[in-house]
Formats: sequence, structure tokens, C-alpha cells
Amino acid sequence: MIKNYPFVIILSLTFFSVHVSADKKTSIAKPAISKPVSLKSTIPVVTNFVEKSKKVKTEEKIPTRILTERLQTQDVAVLIATITQIGKQDKGSRYVLKEFEKLLDHSSTDVRSEVLDAAYSFDILKPLLPSLTKCLDDPVEDIRQDAADILGDIESREMINVFVNALTNQYEDVRENAEFYLLFWTDEDFTNTAGWVTWWDTNKKTFVFE
Repeated sequence: MIKNYPFVIILSLTFFSVHVSADKKTSIAKPAISKPVSLKSTIPVVTNFVEKSKKVKTEEKIPTRILTERLQTQDVAVLIATITQIGKQDKGSRYVLKEFEKLLDHSSTDVRSEVLDAAYSFDILKPLLPSLTKCLDDPVEDIRQDAADILGDIESREMINVFVNALTNQYEDVRENAEFYLLFWTDEDFTNTAGWVTWWDTNKKTFVFE
């Protein structure tokens, strides 16, 4: 009987090993799979997020009347912050354009610069054309550059006229910008100012943008 003990032990260990392996195989063969999330269950969450986003955007928008009233302040910091806000939400409303015309002549370079930055986002720019034209003689080059770029977006004969006249501007950068936008919009190419002036005198009444 004693001689059979090792055999019994080995047999028992073998059985235990097989049993454990079987359990492992069973657990591997049948992994736990999480239940897929239903798409429908996520819709309320997405909808709530969108609604909250709309609400935040609505709350951030300040009435134009209040903003234009704030533009009357003498505090440059408040003035710049107001102009920045206008640039975010206004597209060139009548009252804003009227105030911006005056502000482009403001004594602060920062204010004039902020007005031009805000105006870039406007859909309507033509009412600013006279004030932008004056900016071509601004002592600050960045102001002149921004004004020229905005003028270059105003598709009108008045804009062409401004740039033809700007070919004799005192500043070289203005003269270069004037020639660039004239070439861009007209497809004409003259080697001197006299050529542009003669061409424009002949075509200003009939010129159309293509």
C-alpha cells in the first residue's frame, strides 16, 4: 500500500492540474463582454450639451445699443474691450459703422488699430471708405497697411479711385499697396502713375468687376 502512495499523489496532482487548466480555458474561452451602449441613450446627453452651448453663446452677446453707448467713453481700456466685443458679434451694423468712422480718427494708435482689426470681420465696409482713405496717411505704418488691406476688400469703383490717387502718396508702402490692388482688381499693368491715371480717366464710368 505504501508503494502506491506516490502514484496516488501524482494522480491527484495531475487531476488538480487538469482541473485548474480547464477552469482557465473556460475563463479564456468565455471572456466577459461589456454590453454595448445604445446610441439612443447618448442622444439626450448630446442634446443637452448643444442646448447649453447655445445658451452660453446667447448670454455672451451684448446688445448693439449698449456697445455703441460704451464707445462714448474716454477710458481707452474700456474702449478697446468694447471694440473687441463688437468685432466678435457685429457684422457692420449702421450704428457701429457710424461710431467706427469717428474712432478711426482717434488719438490712440491702439484704438485705431483695434477698430481696423474688428472691421476685418464686417460684411459691410463701404461706409468706412472715406475714413479708411484717411488712414492711408496715418503716421503709423501698421495702421496704413491694415487700412489698405480692408480697402482692397471693398469691391467698388470708389476703391479703385482711392488707389489710383494713392499712387502718389507720401509713403512708399501705401504706393506699393495701391499698385498691388490695382493690378489685382483690374488686370491692367502700367509702368508709371500717369498710365494708371489716364486709363482710369477713360474707364472709371464703365469699369465693372469681373
